[in-house]
Amino acid sequence: MFSPATPISEPVSSLDPLDPLDRAAIGYVVLPLFIFLAGWLEWWAALPLIACGAYALKPLISNWGVAGVRLPVTRLQLGVAVAVGCAWTVFGGTDHLVFANADWHIRDAVLHDLVGWPWPVGYGLLDGKETLLRSSLGYFLPAALVGKVLGLAAAHAAMALWTAVGATLFLLQVLSLTPSRLPVALVVTAVVVLFSGLDIVGNLSNDGPRFRSDWNITTHLEWWAGTYQYSSMTTQLFWVPNHALAAWLVIGLLYRNAALAPLGAVLPILVVAAALWSPLSAIGLVPFVLWKTISSVLRQRSLRHLQTRVWAPALAVGVVVAAYLVMDPGGIRKGMALAGNSTTDPTMDLLRQVQFFLLEAGFIGFAVLTIRGSAEVMLALLILALLPFAYFGPGNDLVMRASIPSLAVLAIGACRALVERTTDRRGLRKKAVLGGLLAVGAVTPIAEFARAAILPTWPINMRATLIGANCGKIPPHYVAKLGGGPIDLLLRRPHHIAFGEQGWDACYNPAVDLMWRVRPP
Repeated sequence: MFSPATPISEPVSSLDPLDPLDRAAIGYVVLPLFIFLAGWLEWWAALPLIACGAYALKPLISNWGVAGVRLPVTRLQLGVAVAVGCAWTVFGGTDHLVFANADWHIRDAVLHDLVGWPWPVGYGLLDGKETLLRSSLGYFLPAALVGKVLGLAAAHAAMALWTAVGATLFLLQVLSLTPSRLPVALVVTAVVVLFSGLDIVGNLSNDGPRFRSDWNITTHLEWWAGTYQYSSMTTQLFWVPNHALAAWLVIGLLYRNAALAPLGAVLPILVVAAALWSPLSAIGLVPFVLWKTISSVLRQRSLRHLQTRVWAPALAVGVVVAAYLVMDPGGIRKGMALAGNSTTDPTMDLLRQVQFFLLEAGFIGFAVLTIRGSAEVMLALLILALLPFAYFGPGNDLVMRASIPSLAVLAIGACRALVERTTDRRGLRKKAVLGGLLAVGAVTPIAEFARAAILPTWPINMRATLIGANCGKIPPHYVAKLGGGPIDLLLRRPHHIAFGEQGWDACYNPAVDLMWRVRPP
């Protein structure tokens, strides 16, 4: 089943079928899409769209006998990935086995509503129109389905297991690109888990005296730029696995299939499925998918990946998913801005943006490129340089979430650069510089681990609905009004949920008090 000694150090060749690791990653990303179609659409709309999705995934089951069950990793790599992936997930606060960060208060409420009521979940009338839960549901749906059968507690356990599987699959993808030796495996997993920009430098340079007086080992370091952040890999898993996991796995698939065949045939449905996990992360994936497709077409002088039978079934599903995700966007803050702040001097804003880019991505990316040239890393740096010119969402979510694929590319690029065989002193010095930058950046994820280990756990609120957890207010980035468009005809009628507790017990977020010692009035 496993290769005991021979590592895979190069991506799968264009003649190989999808291997079991590819198939597992694809299945992980697309499973929630089929749950959504079956659970949220009228049967007459769901059945043909499920058929389209199944047809788009035809390469997933083709040549299964040729691929066999041989994994492209060794037992050593598998053991390291499982151990690190599970530990990484536990420290992330999923299922509240350790301290869970503040975002889990709302996330737990979303799972509560998905488990407790028929789909699609609705929240009654707003401005005379029906409302429903309109959110990136991909992360939640498998666990919610378990909860429908076994209860809410089982749903939380299932979500923890689901998260661990996703993190482990990504670590396996990265390890499959490197030699199978224990020191290499430990370095690679450490780089992925501890990968971050130089947030500590940003905090010290922008607000040194105040930062030094307020800092402690549990401090969240990533808002030093004020209006946006690029999250470390650990921050992504600890705070927003719903946005991160699918994006990581699609980037891993692109890295592992350099020639694109046969992955190219399933890329369109993968992007659609990733959008249901996180539309903003999917936006960040699109440049890499387009670049990979165009370069493959030019290299192979073949248009097979652009044929109608490849993209049309995914397009049919994608139109419906997109219509659901963009329902009623009027209440969400959005626009274009230079560094997100039009009230200050544009020149100073531009200089801050340059500082932000260099500290969060530029220095590390350039260090990677001096060791190992990579078109993916160059594209990632370009995207990360441009993203802060736009904003979307209450916390400038576009910058935070659309950057996730590019940051995953930089993390993989750093892993491959560090394990690249080097014997000359110049190459070793370049690796030392990259290692030093990564070590400085590691302060950020170390703080995330410290918070999980030091601060006390707090219990899951098993009664709070989304509205109750949001202090009685309807959050526009989670709830949409039906507007009478075509998507309204395809969706099942929303089921009004009982709002439940609306007072302090539902609204209180213990993580806010524990992290910042601030109690709401």
